[in-house]
Amino acid sequence: MRPIPRSLRFRALLPLLGLVTVLLPGCTQGGLTSANNPDPEGAVRLALATNPPDLDPILISDTTSSGVGSKLFNTLLGYDAELNLVPELATAMPQVSDDGRTYTFELRAGVKFHNGREMTAEDFKYSLERLASGRSKRTNVVRPILGAEKAIEAGRTAGSTAIEGIRVLGPLTLEIELEKPYYPFLHLLSMENAAVIPREAVEATGDGFSRQPVGTGPFVLSEWKENERLVLTANPDYFEGAPTIPRITMRVIKEAITRNEEYKAGNIDMVDITQGVLPQWRASDHSDEIRLYDQASILYYGFNLEKEGSPYAGFGDKARMLREAINRAVDREFICERIVDGRHSPINGIFPPGMPGHSDRAAFTQDVERAKQLLADAGYPGGEGLPPVDLWFNTQGDNGKIAAAIQNDLRAIGIEIVLKGLDWAAFIEATDRGEPAFFRLGWVADYPDPENFLYFLFHSANKGPNGNVSFYGNPEVDALIDQSYLETDAEKRLGLLRQAEEKILADWPWLFLTSAREGMLVKPYIRNFNPTPIDDDSAGGSQVDWREVRVVPETASE
Repeated sequence: MRPIPRSLRFRALLPLLGLVTVLLPGCTQGGLTSANNPDPEGAVRLALATNPPDLDPILISDTTSSGVGSKLFNTLLGYDAELNLVPELATAMPQVSDDGRTYTFELRAGVKFHNGREMTAEDFKYSLERLASGRSKRTNVVRPILGAEKAIEAGRTAGSTAIEGIRVLGPLTLEIELEKPYYPFLHLLSMENAAVIPREAVEATGDGFSRQPVGTGPFVLSEWKENERLVLTANPDYFEGAPTIPRITMRVIKEAITRNEEYKAGNIDMVDITQGVLPQWRASDHSDEIRLYDQASILYYGFNLEKEGSPYAGFGDKARMLREAINRAVDREFICERIVDGRHSPINGIFPPGMPGHSDRAAFTQDVERAKQLLADAGYPGGEGLPPVDLWFNTQGDNGKIAAAIQNDLRAIGIEIVLKGLDWAAFIEATDRGEPAFFRLGWVADYPDPENFLYFLFHSANKGPNGNVSFYGNPEVDALIDQSYLETDAEKRLGLLRQAEEKILADWPWLFLTSAREGMLVKPYIRNFNPTPIDDDSAGGSQVDWREVRVVPETASE
């Protein structure tokens, strides 16, 4: 998720038809300036490309909300710098029964919510059971638990419902029993969706909890002015000690050019790198401010396979040929090298480089003649008789430029698409409802396992808001994914997931595009900011240990 856009989840500028180099006002190609003007109180100042849609853990399904939420909440388990699972609010990794179905967690004592009350095992039971409610976008997090399916069904009409397999054995002892062994279950418990929250805060605010969240995290949301700014204040009672920095301010600045100018002026301390910026900073005296890191992510354009009236929907031969034709028509190299300055690379499937199960097959490439032949074989020679379809995308970062390049490539073989840009919140709501026939999305791994890409994005149980917004449904794929949960041999399990990937690729449910090497500019006085491959640049990442981030002016001694 952290869909990209958990959510991936990738950013956009303006839907320009031509390739434009962004020259920052007052700068020359080889002489950018970078002010050294840290906040006098040692706060860190960030820029968000969009307003966070939701900060209730059961509703978080995008990277912006996840990046903010990770600073407010805690989960049972987390990750270290090498992406190994480690205890967070648990005192140790859980005890696991011999049959692999029951996990027993001992919780930390003395952990306080932002409202001052101490956390107990009852709070975790309540928080996890909320994921079965009708409002939840992440029922799949608790679905493996004994009795969860029944609770989810009841939750569609009755709100939060008790889950049989979640039991409180003592004030700080929690037991979770699964229906059957489920290999990645502990990864699910590391997601922000599984964070602990206090019942009384939810009951006091109702649906408004999404705008007044209360957690146990290192920062407290102290101000939120919609579409303008959020302010997070250091939590002095944090169980691992108060953060070094007193405050994180997050300004919502939707235009990339404006974000760049604010960074250059010293008014924000880190910014995402968008098209045209990277070459200038590389050629400047401030190239040391560039931070590039590999990201376990993919960017794709999905087809809604259940969209009535769409020529690209369904599993018939003609629809498959049309979807393949679109894949063959697109020049991914142009997107990677010219639009995003080499920060992306063409993908060869669903699993990004570095992810277990990643294949060594060749990346997708442009083949215009093959695309034209497929178009003709589908009954639309030269695109004749093929109705235009809207391409929906969220208007942040480079998304508009990428959409325009794809529009040009498809027009060259006779396929017309109409660009339709929306802000992030409206876009997510529309794709969750299945409105667009063709849409831009991406996925940043929630956890370092290929199942995270297959189950959320392609299993028929997750159609709609849970992640499968292509509404893909293939019983053979479902069976392979389900079988992988029972397989304890790591290589055999990867083999099952690779088989599922091959079957999905044969259906061409997406226009498969790129994976990213994330890019940010970070002021030299920001120390200990260390993203991981499952981070993104939204709100400073969801895995960065912000308790350790420091502001050290260049003139100060450490």
